[in-house]
Amino acid sequence: MTDAEWEQLLSSSPREAYEYLIEQYGNLIYAIVINKIGKCGTREDIEDCVSDIMVEFLKNAGNFSSDMGSLKSYISTVAKFRAIDAFRRISGQNNRHYDIDDEDLILPPSESDTENEAENRIFRKNLWDIVRSLGEPDSSIIIYQYFYNRKITEIAKILGMTSGAVQKRSLRARKKIGTILENGEEYE
Repeated sequence: MTDAEWEQLLSSSPREAYEYLIEQYGNLIYAIVINKIGKCGTREDIEDCVSDIMVEFLKNAGNFSSDMGSLKSYISTVAKFRAIDAFRRISGQNNRHYDIDDEDLILPPSESDTENEAENRIFRKNLWDIVRSLGEPDSSIIIYQYFYNRKITEIAKILGMTSGAVQKRSLRARKKIGTILENGEEYE
């Protein structure tokens, strides 16, 4: 469906336009939000932000025109700015300063300064880097499965894959992570 066709659908059947939007761009919006607030927000914060983005976009859908650019870039921009607002709000509530582009934020600061804790932090950072280096959709599968405790069927639905494919890719990705950790290989 072209952007102009979506505009026509919005005027004739807002519900169908909304369903198309969720189906077509839901994963994109989710990825943008996770990228911006996944370091400081909870799963509920992420879900709330995604919902807020969809509601805001639908309220202002009449402002979109295919003459302005693509629907994908428009909704991505709305998602990015709403996620940044949520990031600021969550950071303020936590009374902690986060840098939205800081890669080390996934590791909370330790209350103790022991050598063992430092080693654990380094290991978790390396593990996170390895998972991110797997490429798509493998890194998303592992993140959904082990960081967000999603079930295989949920992940399959989110990524538009079959449950069997998600399960096989997860198994291969975990084996690859294990091999990299065992052998100390580079993971670029």
